[in-house]
Amino acid sequence: MSDPTLQVLDGTQLTGLDLSLGDGSFTGAQIIDIAHSRASSSLFRLSLPDTLKASALTRLRTPDADAFRSAVYASDKASDVLRDYITAVADELKEKPLVVSILDGSTLRLLLKDEEDFAMLAESLFTELDDEDEGKISKSEIRNALVQMGAEMGVPPFSG
Repeated sequence: MSDPTLQVLDGTQLTGLDLSLGDGSFTGAQIIDIAHSRASSSLFRLSLPDTLKASALTRLRTPDADAFRSAVYASDKASDVLRDYITAVADELKEKPLVVSILDGSTLRLLLKDEEDFAMLAESLFTELDDEDEGKISKSEIRNALVQMGAEMGVPPFSG
């Protein structure tokens, strides 16, 4: 991708993730918490969306999510569950990647380098997005802008 501030999270970032657990036993809830923490560390410290978490849990084929969360697993079985859950998250991201924009200090300095240009750019973008000319941008207006940007800019299509 040509723009270093846009990143596509497609699950490949989770390869090579440390999936080791210490000795002892773990509840399903603890395993999931560990999985989220380790996945987040590989995904720019972003929290996984709830829909992604739910889909990954469904892929584990646990008939009862509450029973799974309270079940206790020995360390070897817990490691298997952790691996399976991280794999499920990666598979979900492969099917429905997330596109994130990383705004760090260098990006912000570049944007703010010329205050007049930045103000003109921001005002132009806002005016373009504010279809209804009401002085605010709605979710649907942002969604329409992302759809118009399209895949060539790293924005995957919205699922129904």
